[in-house]
Amino acid sequence: MSDYAYPVAQCDVPLERRGALQSYRDKRRLWLSWIDTDEHHAIWSVLSSMVWTDVAFKMLAQFATNDENNALNNTLIGQALIDGQIATQILAIRRLMDNGNSDIISLRRLVKDLRRNFHLLTRENYVCFDGLPYDYEAVQLREMLAQAGKGAFWGQKAGPGAHGPSRMAHEQFDRLAGIDPAQRSREDRLPLSLLTTIERWLDDSGADELAQWSHAYLAHAGGPESRKRIDDLVVTGNKITDAIKALARVTEAISAWLLWAGGRSHSLMPVAQFDPFERLDRPIMDAGGADAAYKRWDQLSDERDHYLDGVDDELIGCAKSGTP
Repeated sequence: MSDYAYPVAQCDVPLERRGALQSYRDKRRLWLSWIDTDEHHAIWSVLSSMVWTDVAFKMLAQFATNDENNALNNTLIGQALIDGQIATQILAIRRLMDNGNSDIISLRRLVKDLRRNFHLLTRENYVCFDGLPYDYEAVQLREMLAQAGKGAFWGQKAGPGAHGPSRMAHEQFDRLAGIDPAQRSREDRLPLSLLTTIERWLDDSGADELAQWSHAYLAHAGGPESRKRIDDLVVTGNKITDAIKALARVTEAISAWLLWAGGRSHSLMPVAQFDPFERLDRPIMDAGGADAAYKRWDQLSDERDHYLDGVDDELIGCAKSGTP
């Protein structure tokens, strides 16, 4: 969400609390940009991409497992697929778990910022942040009286007359806060235990350990001490899958429930815009093509062996001439 349809002055909040409402709107806008609308690093986009990659890898792995003669069991292909899967997914997890306070977008930073500003999540702000009425029953009664005898009509979906969305917001807040509807107050707050639960999901996801592994083995060439700290961690496809599931659930809890902004239920996995199995029934190499393949392999290998030719002459020559 880039902006709101109604200014603070038109929201059903007393003048003395409009400053807090403005703070809530500003933070909510920022948090949702991290979750959904940032052009390059939106959390939902990262998670959807990870889910796609996870499903694609598991499908290819199934083809390889079902037929030991399948070309996917070739060492070159298998190594490329596994290395690519691990690198892509672990680096994405590492970005989502980045715990820095600088100008980054990460799930960890989002949760930390939510904790610092959790006092803003009052019932009044939750319901009325963008023009919805607080007292939906009074609005509904006025609308029913105004429409009496005029036949069917569509209820408003936004603004001061939208009693239906207001009621749903109140009901969701009640569920989250465990409050009896008869005991509602504008100053009700969401319990901090909700965020503590989300933090526990994040801590128990295994994502931090996978990010630490990337520091030592993937993104950085960790020395003996940094590697020793994670000696017992074995990176597997299932650990990556479990981490993705936990991170997606954390994001859904924040987006759809704490911020009442909708989530990705039943739509986390992108829909393929092409046939994902196109040409998989075709051979990778034509029959009788091994000789040409070996020739190309030897050519590429020889080119790379010659990368090192003349190192001594160039090094010493530059030193003698004084050129850098």
